[in-house]
Amino acid sequence: MKLKAIDQSVITIVPVLHGKIAFAEYIRECCMKGRFDCIVVDLPQPFEPYLAHAIDDLPYISAIVAQTGSDPVYYVPIDPCDATIEATRQARQNHVPFFCIGHPALCAPLALPPLPDENAIKRIGFDEYATLCLHAVGNAAPGSQRDTAGQYIAHRLHQLRSSHKNILALVHMGNCARAIYHFNQEKTHNLSFPIAPQYTVRREFINPDHLYFALGELPFVTGKFEKERYDPFAEKIDVVALVKDLFRETRDQFHENRDQAIDLSPGRVQRALAFLRNLTVSDDRLVPSLFDIVVAAKGVGGNSYALHMLKCARYYPYLPVEMSGPFLSVGIDKIVLPDESSAHTAVNLLRDFSFVWQYLSIKPDPTDLQKKKYRYSWDPGGMCSHVPEDERIEKFNDHVRNKALSMLREDLVVSEKFTVSVRDGIDIRETLTKWYTGDIYVKELPPSRGAMDMVVILFDADHDELYPHKATWFAEHDEESTLTFYSTDPFDNMIGPGVARSYYGGLSLLFPPRPVPNIFELETNIEFKNNAECLTYGALLFSEERRIAFVAKNKPGVRLRKMAESLKKHIVWVPLSTFSSETLKKLRTFHVLNGKHVRSWAARFIGE
Repeated sequence: MKLKAIDQSVITIVPVLHGKIAFAEYIRECCMKGRFDCIVVDLPQPFEPYLAHAIDDLPYISAIVAQTGSDPVYYVPIDPCDATIEATRQARQNHVPFFCIGHPALCAPLALPPLPDENAIKRIGFDEYATLCLHAVGNAAPGSQRDTAGQYIAHRLHQLRSSHKNILALVHMGNCARAIYHFNQEKTHNLSFPIAPQYTVRREFINPDHLYFALGELPFVTGKFEKERYDPFAEKIDVVALVKDLFRETRDQFHENRDQAIDLSPGRVQRALAFLRNLTVSDDRLVPSLFDIVVAAKGVGGNSYALHMLKCARYYPYLPVEMSGPFLSVGIDKIVLPDESSAHTAVNLLRDFSFVWQYLSIKPDPTDLQKKKYRYSWDPGGMCSHVPEDERIEKFNDHVRNKALSMLREDLVVSEKFTVSVRDGIDIRETLTKWYTGDIYVKELPPSRGAMDMVVILFDADHDELYPHKATWFAEHDEESTLTFYSTDPFDNMIGPGVARSYYGGLSLLFPPRPVPNIFELETNIEFKNNAECLTYGALLFSEERRIAFVAKNKPGVRLRKMAESLKKHIVWVPLSTFSSETLKKLRTFHVLNGKHVRSWAARFIGE
């Protein structure tokens, strides 16, 4: 909105909200397209002498703190995503004078009513969005706090237009309507205001761990926005797209190696984003909150992934490492000054909406000290499995045996031309192959002969150094299999009291169960190349059926086929790729419990 005075001076008034990237980008565009000889912002005048130095120190984020002899303490964080900070920054870069025209008497800003989501600016434009916000805020009553603030802003604009002809004025959305009204009133020219109280003003750098409580956007988003300003060819920041980047980058950093990162598949991340979208829409918003982001991350990745997401969202890459001394600690309506130990009641003057605490249960990973404590308290006389994982592996065992038998039957299928009976169904493949004949072919499946009592699953056959733990577990009841496996050392990953996490490298399942010796401790004349070959040989040796199912990435090699021939057995290969990565991840992870009594609390640490 432009205001023209009799002396031909032009004042461009832009209503803004604090801490929103969309407003900061719009102000940057205005400064690039227009030529202004003065920029004024709706910040209290006591902060003006310290603002220039704080702006020059960006991207290191500090705060200007003003206090009297008692609480509350007022502070202005130098937020790169705030429109007033961006306007001041543009003034410094373009060597244009800037002024703070807010009322010098500090007071807590009034909370705004619910406003349209700023993400709508991309669809409807800035002017339409500002109109909707001004309509929602309404016109303040005469004599109110906002009316007084608007009157002082209008008074300062009249003072500045006498020395500047083209002014860019950023006025807060709550004060804009009254500022325009009073600007057009003749009495505004000669108003006098009571003397404001004296404040002790200082500038302090904010503790990087507390930036979330001071900034309008997530520190992760603020860091991306700060990085974008140094690239002249970069596209505009899309906050919603940055949330997707947050999930992707957290996924890549979540695991120590790439193979583990693949376990959190893109499909699972996509479901998390869909869940996050539903949470956001249910709150009548377009941009998700940090709480919703962490809830969605916990839903697909568990406690550990949610905790990593929280840390990544609160991380700001530009840290004042070279600056010594304590930092300003910031919380919700509280701050602790660097030279003090007690907290002060504080007011963030760039906060338009109130912060509230929300509860979410996240169990962090145990520290190294806790892991050592769990390890030393382990009773070597007790060890058992986790029941839900037993049920999962038994269901998969049954599925693999049925799949292997069906593959054998398919190899023996007999196709013939349809005459009087469809046999076991129409053979689609043969019918399409000989479509030119006009005949229909049916298939006849031979009766299944024999069964399978042994299933071998090889997750990793190439890295024996990662799997020092080798054991055979006997079944607790008739519905369980005898389990032989090699895995990572469970005591290297203690996740709770009496709960250790491990990962299978390979395993064999014998059903119906019966006691068999541990093949890894059995003395033979054969020199095995790796654990996988030893495990498979044990399955061939102890199986009472002629066939065993072999689930692996690659087909069994010549050595394994010769071993099977010598024992008069046949290996049925089931490609590992026929199963989803999520299924394999769940199967590969298992937990060792320090006795059956641990089952009562194990689920709290396993997080299923």
